[in-house]
Amino acid sequence: MGDPANYVVIERGETLLGWSRWGGHRVVADLRAGPEAATEALRPRRPAVPPPPNTAEALLWSGVMPVEELMDDRSCIGGALIDHDRRELLAFEWFEDYAMFVDGLATLVEAWPGWRVRWAYDGVLDLAAYLGHDRAPLLRPDRPADAPFLRAPDDECDGVLSVRRRDGALDLYPTFDDPSVLAVVTAAAVDALGPGLAELTLPEVPRWGLHVDRAARTAGLWTIDQLNGALIDPPADWTWQLWGGDVRPQLVACAGALQVPPLPARLRGLDVISTAPWPNTR
Repeated sequence: MGDPANYVVIERGETLLGWSRWGGHRVVADLRAGPEAATEALRPRRPAVPPPPNTAEALLWSGVMPVEELMDDRSCIGGALIDHDRRELLAFEWFEDYAMFVDGLATLVEAWPGWRVRWAYDGVLDLAAYLGHDRAPLLRPDRPADAPFLRAPDDECDGVLSVRRRDGALDLYPTFDDPSVLAVVTAAAVDALGPGLAELTLPEVPRWGLHVDRAARTAGLWTIDQLNGALIDPPADWTWQLWGGDVRPQLVACAGALQVPPLPARLRGLDVISTAPWPNTR
């Protein structure tokens, strides 16, 4: 029950792990106070003094408990890693739409001047990778076994697959799948898809997109959702790029065939939106 979050605070060589029952949907709100105030709020206390267990007060308590390990990527809704020694911040949470995502990330960049601010597109798995921990125990067990690309209505979708065929033709596939389906995307699976749409105009910016160029053997991905380990072992038959949360490279690759509403103004100056910790190394 709740919206669980993990926090990591690194300072003067000491690493502290924390957990909050209700912090997952307010990560940006907690971090917008800046490095010192946010660290003070999110640093796990030893000893923590929560209300008595099995009480209503305990269920509503929003404090940060010290823990020994991170949650798995199914349970962890949001999180942050604050590294004072390297002046690096990683953060993630779920946002309602693309504009809110851009606004949230821009807010962090402005509130943490002089820091390297990055979005953790793989959620808690990126926090684990930064710490040098094994991510395998944190992976959700129900990763997809195939890549159906569940067809969505042309005017409503969660993601868009765009495929530039070897002959130069472009096929567009709106889908209800989430980005975790990318764990099993292969060239053969893409080639097996039936004809897509030649053009697609959406009323909202989707939550993720994948562009595949079959002649160049390249694939580019952007997302505002967690990847859930989808690209930990990317298919070896393509060269992969992670565009972070930046939809613009896919729009350019589609050369006008994919149309979305005007993008948020704050996106233009937000270079960090395409700076993501992948491959996941510190």
